[in-house]
Amino acid sequence: MFIKTVAILGGAFDPVHQDHLRLALQCLKLEYCDEVWFVPSPDRWDKNLIASPEDRFNMLRLAIQDTPKLVVSDVEINMPDYRGSYMLLQHLQESHPQYRFRLVVGADSYKDIPHWRDPLHFYGTEYNGHLLLKDFELIVFSRKSYPKPDLKKHKAMGYAPLFWVGETQGFVGSLASTQIRKDFLHSREKPKGLPTEVYKYILEHHLYEH
Repeated sequence: MFIKTVAILGGAFDPVHQDHLRLALQCLKLEYCDEVWFVPSPDRWDKNLIASPEDRFNMLRLAIQDTPKLVVSDVEINMPDYRGSYMLLQHLQESHPQYRFRLVVGADSYKDIPHWRDPLHFYGTEYNGHLLLKDFELIVFSRKSYPKPDLKKHKAMGYAPLFWVGETQGFVGSLASTQIRKDFLHSREKPKGLPTEVYKYILEHHLYEH
């Protein structure tokens, strides 16, 4: 018996913005989970991250402040190697067997999950996305121009349950960290959707200035 359901919201958060926070709060409101853990990724060879893992972690902590049921975790930053979502979830489940973990992903990422693999063997055939789909439940949120997953097909494939967060459920995302960085670089003014405390941190630590 699980005593708590935790939604894992991973990503670069370079920087975190209001859509990330709204999504997490909506997952709680819909009772898809009891807590949301924000898990910033470490530096990765497959992504051009600007801010350091430490800065991205600190910005997340400032963004959530003391918001109940929102947690920032450095678990992936502190892992010896970046191993991807399936290995992270396995690690968390082994570390917290009393919790049920659900992975939060965008509709744009959902269709590619069967092709996910262990980053340490990226050019091999160690696909583990299908294992993730079977072993862990998903919370999938809407992304512009991407369809809602076919829930019947998902279930027919023998995958673990999927929970949808879209316009009907009260979430429409429109922000992107890339655009926020561009807006900041252009004017140094606080971009739309950037939490005030995060904006102050960016200024104080001279992030995203070139």
